[in-house]
Amino acid sequence: MTGTDTLALDGSRTVASSLEQNGHTYVETRITGSAGLFSCTWKSTTDPHAPTEAKRILPDLCADFIVDSTGKSWLVGPATGADLVSVAAGTTMWGIRINPPALRSLLGTAADAVQDSKIAFDDILTSRQARVLADALSHEAVDAHLLGQLWRGLEPDHGIERGYSALISSPSTPIREIAADLGVSERHFRRSITSSIGLSPKMIQKVQRIQDVLTLSRDANLTLSSLAGRTGYADQAHLARDTRALTGLTPTQLLREHR
Repeated sequence: MTGTDTLALDGSRTVASSLEQNGHTYVETRITGSAGLFSCTWKSTTDPHAPTEAKRILPDLCADFIVDSTGKSWLVGPATGADLVSVAAGTTMWGIRINPPALRSLLGTAADAVQDSKIAFDDILTSRQARVLADALSHEAVDAHLLGQLWRGLEPDHGIERGYSALISSPSTPIREIAADLGVSERHFRRSITSSIGLSPKMIQKVQRIQDVLTLSRDANLTLSSLAGRTGYADQAHLARDTRALTGLTPTQLLREHR
């Protein structure tokens, strides 16, 4: 399983959103006051009478701590490709989404070590963190005060935050130009971003462009060529290559599945 195994049911995640689809309900609640470590908590519920269907979950740059109604708890790391996931009827999952620039700080280890991974709480957190976080998530009792107690004094690296923001706001700008604008070498930038966020700068830009395509396609009825041009691809063929690599689908199949 990849880093987005059990999350948004339509292939994307929108803070403070709620959706119902084929017997599934997914709700997010924004977290404030967590020193920039986390963005939101979420709850996903599958109707006990709904048929079990595989959902294609797309990469979206995020990592999450998750517990489910069977008592399992795990971290999913940032993903480099789509995954097909089946969730049993009647299952409830609770999660907390990590702000990507904070991942290394929270884990205390290089974030690329958890890329495309599913890791039990006990293997990535202290015993106290694992126990308290799992209990709070399943009781929907996570707040900024609790998170501050579990990760006392931590905050994201502000240099990494600036780099990440530049990558997702300009996903077609050459990496060397972004590094130069930030006053660091390209080699240092690539190494520090990958270690902190778990994805290389190039992969961050690729994932962001695909997410931009999905967002724009929902807001406007555009041709694939227009979508490619407006989201930073060199041409429609470039869009097709990246879409196939990241999602396993053609652009037409992707848009049909996620509209």
